[in-house]
This record gives sequence, structure tokens and C-alpha cells, in this order.
Amino acid sequence: MKSPMGLALLMFCTAGLHAQSLAERPATVIPKMADAAATATAQTPPEAAAGDDELAPWRMTLNSSKTTLGQVRIVFLYQDVIVSGTVEDLGRSSQLLEWRIATVASGPDQAAGATVHKTARYFVPNAMDGLPIRYSGKKANVIAIQLHHAQTPGVTDNALGEPVSDDSTVYPCFDLVVQFDDGTKALTTQYPNTLASESLAEPVSVIKAAAERMQRELPDLVGMSVYAAGFTELYRPESTVDDMVNQDETKRVPPAEVPLLVPLTVIAARYVDSAGVVIEVQLPSGDKALALTTMPQLFLPALTKRAPTFQERLIGLLLVEIPHKLTKKDVSAIKSGSIYRGMSLYALEYLMGFPDKESTTKEGDTQLIFRKTLLVTLGYSGTVAEWKFLDER
Repeated sequence: MKSPMGLALLMFCTAGLHAQSLAERPATVIPKMADAAATATAQTPPEAAAGDDELAPWRMTLNSSKTTLGQVRIVFLYQDVIVSGTVEDLGRSSQLLEWRIATVASGPDQAAGATVHKTARYFVPNAMDGLPIRYSGKKANVIAIQLHHAQTPGVTDNALGEPVSDDSTVYPCFDLVVQFDDGTKALTTQYPNTLASESLAEPVSVIKAAAERMQRELPDLVGMSVYAAGFTELYRPESTVDDMVNQDETKRVPPAEVPLLVPLTVIAARYVDSAGVVIEVQLPSGDKALALTTMPQLFLPALTKRAPTFQERLIGLLLVEIPHKLTKKDVSAIKSGSIYRGMSLYALEYLMGFPDKESTTKEGDTQLIFRKTLLVTLGYSGTVAEWKFLDER
């Protein structure tokens, strides 16, 4: 499910992967390269800087079109990180979309202190071999940061045949390679600013610092009123942390039973290492439910001028208030679970969550599928024109 803060656009790289026989290697998933000039003018706004710097100062370093590969290495190389990503729902074979299983191309594995450009390269032997979801939230060590294309300008030898460092490569497309405690290796291919805009590999040192603050402030959440929306995931009170991390549908409170935009009372909150913040709420019926604020939701940078407060980060996909942008008609419809013609996409997502699929008709209208059962057509104005259930004839 998409984060409300948004996800980076992904594409399959058209070039082959790493090492020898590049043309024969399958492609991997990498972010779409942003225009450098646009990136330079699209930095995190000053109003959001304080909130972002407080939790993850490294993002301010990488969120620039002038970032070098050397700067990326200073932040991540040989550091422990918590791995996360977008869940690609394949049932029991669900994977993290941005990560692929990796292996060494030649030579020994890297060891701490080794010269990066003299060591073996890593590649993805099978582009469809994604990282299983069980590794989400697990600790891994960054064993290599390599340019995505071995022949990228900047990776050359001098007159003596000695390798010249590629640390000075500006705005590189690079592979961040990690190794888990069980020996599994995986890589994600990113640009500096796309890595900064996600929470695919959060340094453990950053998490520990934030955890100390969470332990102090979590008790303040108890008694607080929060609100659920269509994208809020609530779980039954007997659910385990693994159930929520793995997004076990059988443990979810059915969306139709989630009370939308009505006050829910926080009755307990707990930080779970490598998973996030577990929040227990009491529903208007008196029943209890659980919600998980994952690591990506805790550490994703603000994409608006107003940085989220620490409490807003802690409650994740719950809301501290009903958004002012929603009209009275929107709020009434969302509370009653109703769609109406002319409803904005913004309001629709607060009712239904984020769409599973989006397409465009021959007439240019946008069609969205929600929860695999509801087809909504947006007219030229971008508002709801019509809708129907997919089992209807």
C-alpha cells in the first residue's frame, strides 16, 4: 500500500546489470531519474527542514543534485541499516519492490576497510528475484556502494593502470548493497535524492536516537483522539507485530468496519525495535484495534512546507484531526461510506484509500480500481464522474 507521503516513480532500467556480459544481464528496478535542474529547485522547503533534520540529518546531505558518490558512502558504507520498501503483494511470496537479491560478480566479498573501487562488484542474477517481505524491518550491513554502470564516466585507470576513485561522481545512479545476518545479500538502485525521499535503508544510529525520544513521548499519546481514513490499516487486538509488518489481510479489521473520521481514543502505545510504533485505539463500539506506524512512515521526509510534528509521525496513517481541505459534504459522505458525483480525488482517497490500479480511457478519463472491487471514473475535471462494482454486469 502506498504511503500518504507518496512513493518515488519506478521504472525498469534499459541497460544490463553490472560486471561482465552486461547485455545478457536482466534489468533491475531503479527510480526514474529526475531532471537535475528541477531537483535543484525542488529541495525540502525551509519550513520542513527542522523536522527532517531532527530525525534524519543525512537526508539533507543527499537531497541535492550536487551530491557525490563519496558523500553517499560517508553516510552509508559499512553502517548497519534497517531495510524496508514497498510491498509487492504476491501472497506468500510477497516482496519488497525496490530490492533484489544480489550476488558477487567476481573476487572476494568486501570487508570493512577495503578500497571500494578494487573490490568485487555485485549484481542481480535474476531480475524477478525480489527480496522476500520477511526481511522488511530487519537489520543489515551496507557492504558496498557502487556505480550502477561499471563503465560510468569517472571509473577509469590512470597512466599507470591504477584505478581512479569514483567518489567525485556527481548525482550518481548507484547500487546500495546490504548483507543480512543470515548471509543474504540484496541491492537497491537509487539516485541520492530518491534514496533521501524514501526510507529503504535507515541508519540504525538514526533510529536509536529517535527511539530514545519516542520512549519519552509515547506516553503522551495515551488519551489522545485520532481519526481513521480509508488508507488507515487497523488490525484485530490479538494481532502480532509480524502480522502487521507482513500486512496479514486475515488479521485486518475489514475496511467496511473501520469508522472513518470519527474520534478514536489512544489507550496504549509501544515502540518495537525494527518494526515501528504499535498503537492501540478504542473504537466507538468499545472494541479495540491496533495500528502500526512503520519505520518508513516514521522517517520519510516532509513533502509539504509544514513538517509533520513528532506526534503526527508517531501515529502514522492515523490522523490528529480532520483535514481542513475536506468540505462538510466530503466529511459527511466519508463518514457514511458514500461516493458522490463531483467528489474530489483527495476526498475519495480519504474514503477508499489509495487505488490499486490506475488507467486512462480512450476518451482521456482516468479510471481507478480500489480494493480490487470498485471501479471509479474521474472526469475531465478530475472529480468522480461514475463508479461501479467490478462484479456488476
